[in-house]
Amino acid sequence: MSYHTPVLLQETIEGLSPGKGKRFIDATFGGGGHTKRMIELGAEVLGIDTDPDAEKEAAQIHSPKFRFHRGNFRHIKEIALSEGFDKVDGILFDLGVSSHQLDTAPRGFSYKWIDAPFDLRLDQSVGLPASDIVNHESEEELKKIIGVFGEEESCGRIAHALAKSRIKKKIETTGDVLTLIQEELGSGNQYKTASKVFQAFRIAVNDELNSLKIGLEDSVGLVKPGGRIAVISFHSLEDRIVKLFFQKKCFSIITKKPLTAGNTEQRLNRRSRSAKLRISEKI
Repeated sequence: MSYHTPVLLQETIEGLSPGKGKRFIDATFGGGGHTKRMIELGAEVLGIDTDPDAEKEAAQIHSPKFRFHRGNFRHIKEIALSEGFDKVDGILFDLGVSSHQLDTAPRGFSYKWIDAPFDLRLDQSVGLPASDIVNHESEEELKKIIGVFGEEESCGRIAHALAKSRIKKKIETTGDVLTLIQEELGSGNQYKTASKVFQAFRIAVNDELNSLKIGLEDSVGLVKPGGRIAVISFHSLEDRIVKLFFQKKCFSIITKKPLTAGNTEQRLNRRSRSAKLRISEKI
């Protein structure tokens, strides 16, 4: 199995237009699908990722046109300057989690691994796991996390169920969370709701939305006039941030409406179904 199938690869490459003599930053390297294609087209690429597994994948690319820096893209300015990528032709942000992360049980990103720890950290050496939040934050805070970050209308009921259950026994695994959701809401929509709940705690644990805002803001000074920033998002909270960011006066919006995956890609890669690509050019 491949580490990760890049989403909207053709559309992203066409939008960024990599080529010989051009330099790019892939701020979310992941499995390196977009990076590899840009290198094939002659561009130099700096890959950034906070996930240690992505760093191992990056080590498989042997090219003088590529370098990798382990770190969070909220520090993109500092990282780019340290690597000499202070004036680039484009930056890519491919948000969310990779197929590899979803399929690696100990990471706890997917409820299909019911015995996996409810962790959800992109870098398990940093911060506290989602189980810590679930077991120690107030019921009101849990409701806020699930309602705001998961956009789940049953946030109050789920938060109450979590707060009540942890009194008897600590909530430690993805299965613990899934079972509580099923007991509270019944069979039928539990998996759809679980996806939203897992998304909510993943965003909270990794401070993803603030990281995105900071990363985007600091990218402006790194891109040359005429250079482009491309962002692939997977839920409305991310997409709203990107849309508002691109409405700034320093950008000319290339994608008036976000690009989405075609029927063939959606059939071959389920993750692509919710993907939205927005591209803007620095004036």
